[in-house]
Amino acid sequence: MEAAAATRDESRPTLVEAAAIAVVISTALNALGVFTEVEIHWVNLLVGFLTASVAAAIVFGWFVRRASRPSARGWPTGLVFAVLALITVPAFWSGLPPVFGVAAIYLGRRAWRAGSRMGIAVSLLGAVAIVLDAGAYATDVATRV
Repeated sequence: MEAAAATRDESRPTLVEAAAIAVVISTALNALGVFTEVEIHWVNLLVGFLTASVAAAIVFGWFVRRASRPSARGWPTGLVFAVLALITVPAFWSGLPPVFGVAAIYLGRRAWRAGSRMGIAVSLLGAVAIVLDAGAYATDVATRV
């Protein structure tokens, strides 16, 4: 019983929790952008939330789930998501960088726990992409003040 509990604790957050974290980060950053505009555009917030939700469902439901199988090496897929997160930072308003970044962190963390040092690099790249995305939102807000 303790072994099962220990295994469950190692896999935290779960795949669904990681997807939810990605959507929350994306929506929070989008809300920051929407609520600092002169006129609040609720439709933009809703579209951003839906885009992040659909992207997270596809990314985590299909790709991350497959890369998380015990027989799969997750870090190459995580590296792809880290690069995608960095590439999409200029389109920060799309809500995709946090989804890709959290996917990279999730897969990198799993790879690191499995003994791959590449997992650390993948997780760091995903985190950097999220920080850069937050910086892009902050810069956008600052230009409106």
